[in-house]
Amino acid sequence: MAEFKQIIDDALDILKFDGAVQDTLAELREKWGAQVPALLDERFDAVGVQYMKLSHEKGAAALGQELSAFGWALYNLDDEDEYLFALIPEEERSEWERYCKKQGQYCHLMKQQGRKWGDHAKEQDPGKLMPCEEYILQDEYDYFFNSLAGDFAAGEWKSSHSEEWKYGCVADLRCRPPKVTRSKSLYQFGHLAYSDQAGVYAASGASASGQIGKVLLGKNPSTLNFFEPSPIGYEGAPHSLRWVGNSLWVGDPTNATRIELTDRGTCQDVKNWILPEDGWSGTYHCGITTDGLGRVYFSNEWYKGQIYRWENGKVTKHAFSLDGYDHLSEAVPVPGTGRIYIIHAVSGKGRMEECLLELDMDTGRCRIAPLPGMGEGLKLRWFTGDWLLVQGNGEILSDDFAQLINRNTREVLRIRPGMFGGENMQHIGILTDGTVVIVTRRDRVGPVFRYPIDFWGFLRTANKPKKLEWREYKEVYPNLPIFLPPKATERKVVLKKDSLTILGSVFTPPFTMSQLAEKLGPARIVLQNGTRKSPITGRESPYTQALALWDELGLQGWLDEDEQTIKTIGVRVAEQGEYAVRQPFEGAVWIGSKDYREAKWKDFAGFAHTFTLGGFTVYTRLPGPVPEEQATQRAKLEALSAMVQISWKEPEKKAAKAQKYKLSKPTEPVLTFASFNFKLAVMEVLMYEKGLLAPKLDAREFAREYSRRKIDIDTEGYEPIPEIRKWLEQYPVPERLARSVTEIEMDGGSEIYTQLCPFWDGEDGAFDLNTITEAELRQFPNLKQITLMSSKPEQVLPVLERCGIKADLL
Repeated sequence: MAEFKQIIDDALDILKFDGAVQDTLAELREKWGAQVPALLDERFDAVGVQYMKLSHEKGAAALGQELSAFGWALYNLDDEDEYLFALIPEEERSEWERYCKKQGQYCHLMKQQGRKWGDHAKEQDPGKLMPCEEYILQDEYDYFFNSLAGDFAAGEWKSSHSEEWKYGCVADLRCRPPKVTRSKSLYQFGHLAYSDQAGVYAASGASASGQIGKVLLGKNPSTLNFFEPSPIGYEGAPHSLRWVGNSLWVGDPTNATRIELTDRGTCQDVKNWILPEDGWSGTYHCGITTDGLGRVYFSNEWYKGQIYRWENGKVTKHAFSLDGYDHLSEAVPVPGTGRIYIIHAVSGKGRMEECLLELDMDTGRCRIAPLPGMGEGLKLRWFTGDWLLVQGNGEILSDDFAQLINRNTREVLRIRPGMFGGENMQHIGILTDGTVVIVTRRDRVGPVFRYPIDFWGFLRTANKPKKLEWREYKEVYPNLPIFLPPKATERKVVLKKDSLTILGSVFTPPFTMSQLAEKLGPARIVLQNGTRKSPITGRESPYTQALALWDELGLQGWLDEDEQTIKTIGVRVAEQGEYAVRQPFEGAVWIGSKDYREAKWKDFAGFAHTFTLGGFTVYTRLPGPVPEEQATQRAKLEALSAMVQISWKEPEKKAAKAQKYKLSKPTEPVLTFASFNFKLAVMEVLMYEKGLLAPKLDAREFAREYSRRKIDIDTEGYEPIPEIRKWLEQYPVPERLARSVTEIEMDGGSEIYTQLCPFWDGEDGAFDLNTITEAELRQFPNLKQITLMSSKPEQVLPVLERCGIKADLL
């Protein structure tokens, strides 16, 4: 027993809310990997990937379940805010549990509900893997890349036997695998920044002591032939490098520097502004940004920082300061305007949640958009074109690694951890030729350079469509409330089986001009001339189509020949293409309770998509890239994506659906049961073992057929489903089948229990046989043997004995 006491004293302490399941797996391996080699099995890596998006509690239970399949039991010895893990061989479980009970020690077996001991963990769908070309650096050195810009990544290197990272290196990402150049003269090298306009790279470094920082500039980082235009010795390697046109702005804790270059990339002028020392944090490097008009803003204060503005060579204090912990290091300009985007935190559900704020630097007017699923410590920058990149800190693998946001269409593309098989994404960039490069880190390997195949197309198909949701502040920056402003009333078009709702007004087919005009206002009527080809003769004939247009709403109706019935309603969802209706619908189009793009669309002739709901047929082309083989029709195909057309036709009546689980009145004598649990044991034999009762109960099939309410098996299946229990209670078991029951073997894994209570773990007495009558037993003349599952056998065994039935306790 002294050994058990030592196990308790040496238990592994892990916070329940700390990190993802991969972190817990790493700690289990560090503590027990040498004595339990099974922990190193690839199955556990698969569990880590599958459960990393779920809660830590579910992930820990999955690890315990997987360990049971290898003959090990994982126990939690703490019932409060943390885990205390102990690992026990399967053969010592009973003795261990008795010891803990005697000592008054909390002891909970980590396993999944509804899974038997020894089963592998339940498999979860981790989502699609991003198809990529992958490259690793196969030499005797270790690398860590801290930044990526232009065609290069910058960072540090060391010998695989050394503990200290101090020398600089660059990787040429145009090569596959990337070509790495190392230096022993560059210390604390990184923070690479590239200017498209000047074609020049900037980086930072420090002296060998690390105390004096410097700025480095060069046309080709792979030569490591930088020149140093630093006007002063900075306090350590400067972290803020921001290109504005042909000028590089540099910031450290007490300086802001503008380094102006000539068109040839040589240094033309250097100007430095010394800033007051930050009273909050002496280590915060000055944040620098610019608005879309070329005005530069910087601040070196950690909390409620004073903003300084540079314009036309003059620096002044800005009209307002930063709010709270806002930092200009995570801000980017809105092109052509005096506005910037910035990361701003608000109070969320039990924590601060970081959002995207659009701020007018002249007026302080602003709006904000939540960034759900992104966590904290976000970094913001332009990616390419109209796309913003918000990158997470990568510490919690249930959060997105990054999100790409289109500032015009508000489309959001998620980059999730599962896309890289559990590896942590460190950097993402786009080379000067448009190639996307992603750097992840692999255990015991180091950086992995990934070149995605069809990057944009994959992101659009790997996730549900999502749009950024802007909310307007009434208040002026920096005097903002700590909570998000309320949502604006959402503008929607919602299609259901029997109706179409437009901006809150419900319309039922057939649609008419008067019906729509009453709620939407008068329409503009235009006549559209065209030709149509006969499918029989091939001849073309002219026709005139009358259109009803609600321009401000982005709605278009095709009128029937009576010029009153609207046979098709179109919602213009994007700008592209030539349509009679003048502007797009500023809102969301839903089919049922989801965005229209999430519906189960069918292909239409290889270039469009169609969907049927009740009597409605919807026609469009889903947004996405045009395949190369259809490039000649690009304009036409993109135009199809801009209109969602909804037509209605009276549906044909279908025959009534057969009800598999509807019980009929019995037409022959049936058995009588006083004990429901005994009836279950009998039905297990007749229904599942011998196949004599039909239908064979399937819980999910039953739930789909049941119409009086929605039965959610995944959330309700931890307790007996009431409707299924009632069905079993009322099921008429024919008397003629009693002779077929010769032996009953009760077991916690019996099929009938998993259909009545799908996630029952078999560890309570819910289905114990604790009462039974002679009358119900004597209905079974051939029953001679029963394996009894009972917590009160003293109440049952005498009755069985009187009926001549031999019993073995489970």
